[in-house]
Amino acid sequence: FYISAWRDGQDIVDIGRLNVEEEAVRANVRHNCAQGWPQIVPHETNDFETLILGGGPSLGAFDEEIKVQRTTGAKLVTLNGAYQWALDHGLVPSAQVIVDARPFNARFTKPVIDGCKYLLASQCHPSVFEGLPRDRTYLWHTPTEPIRDLLDTAFPVWYGVPGGSPVLLRAIPLLRMLGYRKFRLYGCDSCLVGGAHHAYRQPENDSDVTIPVVVTGGRVFHCYPWMLAQAQEMLALIKFLGHEIELSIAGDGLLAHILDVGAALDDMAVLSAAEMPKEA
Repeated sequence: FYISAWRDGQDIVDIGRLNVEEEAVRANVRHNCAQGWPQIVPHETNDFETLILGGGPSLGAFDEEIKVQRTTGAKLVTLNGAYQWALDHGLVPSAQVIVDARPFNARFTKPVIDGCKYLLASQCHPSVFEGLPRDRTYLWHTPTEPIRDLLDTAFPVWYGVPGGSPVLLRAIPLLRMLGYRKFRLYGCDSCLVGGAHHAYRQPENDSDVTIPVVVTGGRVFHCYPWMLAQAQEMLALIKFLGHEIELSIAGDGLLAHILDVGAALDDMAVLSAAEMPKEA
């Protein structure tokens, strides 16, 4: 029998665990906070349009649209591997954001390019910071309990960035702290599209388990557990920050769908994990 242990998206969030041991995260924070990198601080609100590029499989369908948006002066923020995707498509990011603490994320800050700011969580592996410019690399912090004592020791004042566990759900509050409030998301599907999990090769996810996710109205999306958790946490983020931001999501993925559906519902808990398929 192939049966999911999860009733809905919140179950996935509740049983989630760090993908790195807590002591490794603490070691990263301890090291990075001692290196003298400038910290992110709150800024006044502005009216810049901000494009956020995730690595979802729909990203490739919007390269020309993104280029047009850039010519109008929109800021371009990439997440993880979307950085290299942007460079491969002739797009220069305004900023790159990373939160994951694992060493493989070091490839997401190479090559270093002019004009890009690197916004890195203090929990990132030290190798992610190697070779980055001092004047364009900034620390920010997830205010999680396991590292608060280290941050209190390292800094007289620090600003925690709330949000969910995936980088997208930290990037939006982070950018809001920096004054940005108008967001257009690309490649932020939170589901598989045509069997693909990213718009580019990312072998770390090749062995993830697929589960069907039913959205209110009966539509089914195929997701990895972390994708479902991201979607569930996006609903919580919208409730928390929705009055502070303008948000649109390109494509026809799970996040775009629940944003449309949620706008018409009083209760936004619209995700459920269905029976796991045999091909999972």
